[in-house]
Amino acid sequence: MAPPHIEEVHAPAERATTAPMAIPGGAGSVRVSLDAPAAMEPFPPGPSFALVDGAAPVAAGGFAPQPFGFIAGPREMRSATLADARPMHGRWSHAIGPMRREVKSMQVSNTTELAEMFRAHDYTLDGARRGGAVPSLHIEKVPADLGALKDGNERKALFIKALLPIVLEANERILADREELLRLRAVDAAGGAFDLAERMWLAELADRYNLEPTQLDELITRVDAVPPSMAIAQAGVESGWGTSYAARVGNALFGQIQPTGRHAVQVPWRPGPAMPQPFASVVESCEAYFLNLNTHPAYAAFRVERAMARGAGKSPDGYRLIGNLMRYSELGQGYINFVRGIMRENKLSDFDEARLSPI
Repeated sequence: MAPPHIEEVHAPAERATTAPMAIPGGAGSVRVSLDAPAAMEPFPPGPSFALVDGAAPVAAGGFAPQPFGFIAGPREMRSATLADARPMHGRWSHAIGPMRREVKSMQVSNTTELAEMFRAHDYTLDGARRGGAVPSLHIEKVPADLGALKDGNERKALFIKALLPIVLEANERILADREELLRLRAVDAAGGAFDLAERMWLAELADRYNLEPTQLDELITRVDAVPPSMAIAQAGVESGWGTSYAARVGNALFGQIQPTGRHAVQVPWRPGPAMPQPFASVVESCEAYFLNLNTHPAYAAFRVERAMARGAGKSPDGYRLIGNLMRYSELGQGYINFVRGIMRENKLSDFDEARLSPI
């Protein structure tokens, strides 16, 4: 029997601890529908170490992430096939902001289709590690049969390959915003004035990061990339490499919690203490995780050390920076040590320098 999963809830302005969450077991997949809610499926152990290949459980209970309270916007849900790829711009693209790349957003019904899609694009992790370009592919959901794969290495590889381009594209958009932000700060430092379009773009960006447009220096600290090694390792831990019930049904990959309010997408559970926040897609889940790390007061040390690395002319080091996420879990240093073990075991730091295919 899986141990109870104890979650720690952090509201944006305060911190509180919840009672343990009872998580019954279950299996199978449910297709989410706005018209016909899926039958309630009991939660499996959730982000439990027992779901992580090659790693023994280190403590009773799973890790508890920080909730952010981000509410994913509504998104049309529709069926699609592997061949039904459609171009999609980033949800935060702005008519007057930096140019965004087009990505292919796809729904795959099973792991066979997912693997076929990667083969069709000649996309391999070894290639990405050697500096090969990663194709801009976005899956809407992780395949429901991912957990059925008997080969744990194959399961992890598929999950990493699916998540890596999404993480890289999110970073690319953030870094494009950062570049524009640095340009505006230089204009401001030189005594120049922003035009209307620049003021509008800056106001939108500042609002997204919970700041005022005049706080340029702090905004630059917040608008920066999250190392892929961190994102992939935490998603692997929190979602059991994409196999947890919350991940399969609600795209909840990073263990974020929605204690109150209403879900933006329909799932067979309600908001509450230690209840996972669902998202319309893997992309939105990833964006919420990035924004959480880049705005929540609990992760200020992460942002400061990242800024110091930038100041020293270095790229953000995921293995080092994860050490600043002590409050991501009530297990504190135990969580940090475990995530670092996942990074080492799977050589995830290799992906911190990975790059997407040219626009």
